[in-house]
Amino acid sequence: MDEHTSSGPARPTVTVIITTFNRAATVGRAIRSVLDQTWQDWELIVVDDCSTDGTEQAVRSFADDRIRYIRHDRNRRVSAARNTGIRCARGEYVAFLDDDDEWLPAKLEIELEVFRSSDPEVGLVYAGMLVLDDGGRVVRARTEKASGWVYDALLDHNFIGSPSRIMVKKQVLDRVAGFDETFFNYEDWELCLRVARVSKIAPVPWCLVKRHLVTEWKTSSLRNLCVGQEGILRKFRGDMEPRTLAGQLAAVAVMLFNYEPRRARGLAWESLRLRPRQFWLGASLAASMLGTGFYRWFFRRMMKRRDKLHLGRARI
Repeated sequence: MDEHTSSGPARPTVTVIITTFNRAATVGRAIRSVLDQTWQDWELIVVDDCSTDGTEQAVRSFADDRIRYIRHDRNRRVSAARNTGIRCARGEYVAFLDDDDEWLPAKLEIELEVFRSSDPEVGLVYAGMLVLDDGGRVVRARTEKASGWVYDALLDHNFIGSPSRIMVKKQVLDRVAGFDETFFNYEDWELCLRVARVSKIAPVPWCLVKRHLVTEWKTSSLRNLCVGQEGILRKFRGDMEPRTLAGQLAAVAVMLFNYEPRRARGLAWESLRLRPRQFWLGASLAASMLGTGFYRWFFRRMMKRRDKLHLGRARI
């Protein structure tokens, strides 16, 4: 591991962690959005997961002693990279930023204010998010209101969605032992679920994050997303109410029909026994009977109709 050590503050308020892999074209934009924050008492740890392009040069081009660059000697995937950043973090709070996203200037300041005005039991704060297409146009604005003890609500639906939205108390991250390194998709959801077991969560009612989906569309694999969703189901199904379990089984089945229709049908029937009236799942089950090629066409149409931007554009 190669680390560029800074002489920055021994105890900044916030540690920002950017994990990156072969994103020389976008990581600079993410770093600039940290530099532009109205709250300036931060350190930035960039963990390079063994990139083979110009990512290291892009990071080292920023002359700011609050930035530390750490390079893995082999690719260990995103959860391990974030845990490397967490172990090196000196801040009271930790904020994560994906290397293809960016923050609006007041993001850190507003989240810190929410922490300071909230119940001391709040361990995680999450902001709203703007979703941008490849032309830079806003295609969705996401804000949520869920607050307090939200574990059951988060089991039902991943309403946080992106680690770029969250700030977490360092002591809470240490308590839950960081990210589960067996997850490389939905690892952020998995972490937030474990945080929600032990602490309250508070929302920021404004969009403070820009999420650029063009990079994600080009690199996302639907198969990998399906594996991540199955991991969530296996790990947390014992805590799920029947209606929630039916929904999560259905979510896996709808994706899995693209690859393993026989196993997907077993999950679909289990879901329908728990919750019989699920139109989209029933339609997916019927479409799967007409062959994988037809189902993949149907799946794209269904995701577009249901406005599932990420799933609808992931590589099958």
